[in-house]
Amino acid sequence: MRSSVNLTLAQINPHVGNLRYNLKRIKESWSLAEETSQMVIFPELALSGYPPEDLLLRLDFIKACHKALEELLDFSLRMRSTAVLGMPYYEGDLYNALLVIGSGRVRALYKKTFLPNYSVFDEKRYFRAGEEPLVAELCGVKFGFSLCEDIWHPDGWERNYALGGCEVLININASPYHRDKYEFKENFLKARAEDNIVYLVYVNLVGGQDELVFDGRSLVISPEGKVLARAKAFEEDILSVSLDVEAIRRRRLLDLRLRERRAQEVKRVYLPCLQKCSPTEARLERVLEGEEELHRAITLSLEDYARKNGFEKVVLGLSGGVDSSLVACLAVDALGNERVVGVFMPSEFTSEESREDVYLLVKNLRIELLEYPIIGVYRTFLETLSSDGLGVAEENLQARIRANILFYLSNRYGWLVLSTSNKSESAVGYTTIYGDMAGGFAPIKDLYKTQVYRLAKYRNDLKRDIPERVLLRPPSAELRPGQKDQDTLPPYDILDLLLELYLEEGLGFEGLVEKGFEEEVVKKVIEMVKRAEYKRKQAPPGPKLTKRAFGKDWRMPISNGFLEVT
Repeated sequence: MRSSVNLTLAQINPHVGNLRYNLKRIKESWSLAEETSQMVIFPELALSGYPPEDLLLRLDFIKACHKALEELLDFSLRMRSTAVLGMPYYEGDLYNALLVIGSGRVRALYKKTFLPNYSVFDEKRYFRAGEEPLVAELCGVKFGFSLCEDIWHPDGWERNYALGGCEVLININASPYHRDKYEFKENFLKARAEDNIVYLVYVNLVGGQDELVFDGRSLVISPEGKVLARAKAFEEDILSVSLDVEAIRRRRLLDLRLRERRAQEVKRVYLPCLQKCSPTEARLERVLEGEEELHRAITLSLEDYARKNGFEKVVLGLSGGVDSSLVACLAVDALGNERVVGVFMPSEFTSEESREDVYLLVKNLRIELLEYPIIGVYRTFLETLSSDGLGVAEENLQARIRANILFYLSNRYGWLVLSTSNKSESAVGYTTIYGDMAGGFAPIKDLYKTQVYRLAKYRNDLKRDIPERVLLRPPSAELRPGQKDQDTLPPYDILDLLLELYLEEGLGFEGLVEKGFEEEVVKKVIEMVKRAEYKRKQAPPGPKLTKRAFGKDWRMPISNGFLEVT
């Protein structure tokens, strides 16, 4: 008998802890797919949002999740299709669980086997690991289920599922984005599908959640290792696909690999096949790369941070430099120009070129501009403090005066302050604590300075809003006459490469010197990174964009006596 099945990948953007909202999105998406699918698949922890963090240590939150499940089960009585979704599930202990629901019942339950406890993940803090696989049959097709991390382990359930006759593997995810991750992930999943001669259905979360941004890009991969369907990047999406398992059965008759081992015995759950569906045409969204991908990641994270925390407007200081110019563009792209306010706060050291560039940027973006010169306030401070020089303290004082103005506006109008600091500056402490480093959200905190320039040029290719001079002038904080960043820092192309190898690849002093960096430069940069640790612990959140970002992904002690350079 010929067997086929229609599946829908429901790539939604949940709001952590907002169970009413998440339940509404699940119901809406399930309803949209009802007529075309026999199974609708949602991401990991779709009901609670991911990651719930210490909400999972609250019994009232767990009870609320189960109450929301009861409401969803009542809703399922109206549906003929089956749904697969993730939620925190309490059964004597707390599990990161995948539920198969339909006709008013939990038809099957799978508990995540491998709990990630590295990088930004802390799942062993909250969950107990499951120990049992799950196989279900729907409309004559056999499915094996897993949860995110499970599929990355060589001793996971995938091979056992294939040996036991499963034709489709369902893997639901909350896999956060970082640069260069997607290509590796897709190639890995292709190999999993091809090695096990299965259709692999990979459903990922989408949306911004504090320091994390989830890129979606859910996938369906054929047993030949080809991508049959791909959902949108950085957007909610409903993606349907028809799978003909006859192709798998034919291929397995010709491929002897799956006959060489015996499968572990797994109890099979039979799901009611309540409707027939006409074949549907799969959709294959294009792959994003480079600066386009970074642009979409940052704007989604900023949009969601503002929306999920109830901020109607954002405000940022505009200096005429590339960092603030780029952040202003990203804010407009994420929120619209009517929700962005720029503030120009010139000092006696602000150049006429900077003023001109700020005003041209504001005109191009059509955002509101407020101007508050800080010369008088700065001189009052100097008189009060009996300052008679112009050193680092006086330079930083200017940055802190500007931050005070921004936070006054935030306090008065309820606006979200955007920090414009980048990763290069944060790494070496070339940003003022309680000054330009301060903010409620830092959109480019995980971009190195060279990446800032590349992204700014990409953004100008879309629409020439940033004055060309901003991209050509040597970067300067303009806190004293004639100041340039390179007065005290190595050139950014050298600094950023050194920082990337040190922060993300874990190279130490000797390894960096072996790479060809000058010993004195390496020593200076490492000492600057270490000295700035206490500052970074007080920095605002911003999206993780690289393999290792400051924040949850970087847990270096402040009081640190390890001597890397002797």
